[in-house]
Amino acid sequence: MNTIIKALLVSAPLFLASEAIRAQTLDTITTKNQKIVVKNIVPIKHSYAVFFTDSTGKRTSSSDIWDREIRRTKNAAGQEVVEFEWHLWRKDSLLFQTKGICAFPSLELLEYTKIPALVVKSENGNLNIKTQTRTKADTAFTMPFDGKAFTFPIDLEIFGLLPMKSVGQKFSIPFYEPGSASYKYYTCTVVGKERLLLQENAGIDCWMLQIEYAPFGGYATFWISETSGEVLKMQEYVRGNYRYKIKLFSDNSLEAKRVPRQ
Repeated sequence: MNTIIKALLVSAPLFLASEAIRAQTLDTITTKNQKIVVKNIVPIKHSYAVFFTDSTGKRTSSSDIWDREIRRTKNAAGQEVVEFEWHLWRKDSLLFQTKGICAFPSLELLEYTKIPALVVKSENGNLNIKTQTRTKADTAFTMPFDGKAFTFPIDLEIFGLLPMKSVGQKFSIPFYEPGSASYKYYTCTVVGKERLLLQENAGIDCWMLQIEYAPFGGYATFWISETSGEVLKMQEYVRGNYRYKIKLFSDNSLEAKRVPRQ
């Protein structure tokens, strides 16, 4: 047998094995190790329709509208930061609004507010948290915080910053829900690539990223544009039902500008 062919036959299994091992390696991503793709942090406004269905696909709720905006700016101290705003609309009323301020380029949490009932500030290795209970009584507490965790309400924007290169990649990412007493690591896996069709002659190539909500058995899959890093669709499974987030396209969307008008 030809020596080159013999070499290929011998080395191929080793190559495939090493690729499989590499693909399954759990890569930890935090605000401290700077592994996020900083160039994808661009000013953008986008909106999502959010609704529930049952396991047969039958709609079980009306749609909420999420308006989200992220931008780079400087705070009063001259520090470069990333600001994030989220307005949640339900039945033509503003249900709540949030604003987060994170350091650039790490996205380490500096300050977070949820109007009308929550203020979180990071100071000297601690989070100072002031919240309002259902009885309208104010509660304040302080907790140690090492700053590694990303802020959960900015998850849609953070997912597009992950260094996704191949199907099978796994990431361990800490997320902090503002107001809670600790943060938690979540496993995110690149489960596929798919061309997401928008209309008859337009589609966008996407990574499919899945996050596991252990130990509850829930999970969510995100379709993320390979080009812009925008989350275009989410399907979340929780207790036999599905929640969807579907991006609404408009002229201020990076992806909308790539879709030909009819």
